[in-house]
Amino acid sequence: MRKWVIALLVGLIVASGGMAMFRIGMTAIIDHPALEAAREGIIDELIRRGLVLGTDFVVEFQSAQGNMNTAVAIANYFRSNPFDVVVALSTPSAQTCANAIQDIPVVFTAVTDPVDAELIPALGKNPGNVVGVSDMTPVRTQFQLIRLVVPKARKVGILVNPGEANSLITVAHAREACAELGLELLEIAGSNTSEMIAALTALVGQVDAVYVGTDNTAASCVESLHRIAQSNKVPLITGFFTQERANGVISYGFEYYNLGLDTGTIVWDLLHGKPVSELESRLMNANALLLLIDLDTAQDIGLQIPEALMARADYLVVNGVQTRVREK
Repeated sequence: MRKWVIALLVGLIVASGGMAMFRIGMTAIIDHPALEAAREGIIDELIRRGLVLGTDFVVEFQSAQGNMNTAVAIANYFRSNPFDVVVALSTPSAQTCANAIQDIPVVFTAVTDPVDAELIPALGKNPGNVVGVSDMTPVRTQFQLIRLVVPKARKVGILVNPGEANSLITVAHAREACAELGLELLEIAGSNTSEMIAALTALVGQVDAVYVGTDNTAASCVESLHRIAQSNKVPLITGFFTQERANGVISYGFEYYNLGLDTGTIVWDLLHGKPVSELESRLMNANALLLLIDLDTAQDIGLQIPEALMARADYLVVNGVQTRVREK
């Protein structure tokens, strides 16, 4: 991943000879590949539309490193300095920025439910200064996949940070799905990566499958969660997808680079004078969902993947290589 597109300091303004350029603040609650892919997509979309990085616009990115106090401080910093647009990746970062900033546009992305998170009154056009794209994941379908590939499953563990509103929303959807499918849901909670890893280590023997939705804390340590599940021969299913290894035996979710491209169109419109009230907050298009099956892990844990599901896979991992096998 091209790291140089992720964080550019304000000093580039001086290097430009004093010419006016757009200044974009970006922040995320924590670092993980999905959010990195989303912000790369935002920057690439602006470049695709003709803006030159370092000449026409600069980006200052700050990560809260999983700390809500840091997230608040970042939001206050963006409020107090001359940014044209602030982009908040993840629900916690979007909430802190929306609460702190009222005089410039705040664009959210990778937010599960912006209405429930009280970022906007409703999807579509809204008054105020907040607009963006939701990554609401199809939780029911993901649990149907669990039922399909682990037909004898009775109890499913879900990784959750109780401090993330998006994670609690996913848990609520998961409970509804489990009730329909005759599954019992076990919350495996942690307020940080260390707690989450320890919780899964302690409880993995009590579940038949493990699910990771759009919880940012879980996504940031998913490699460790994957190793714990794999060593215990328990399938781990993730509800997100990146071009890097998604670390689930099955991953079904949005490609976050494409989410970034979609969000970038909103940022472009705002930079070119379109009012927030004329732009629609929306869900990520369901056509962007991708299915990855890790056949290496499936073989290692003794999981049989149904042929019908194999035929629908967009990506397969075989002998350590991730390959696209189907085009949309």
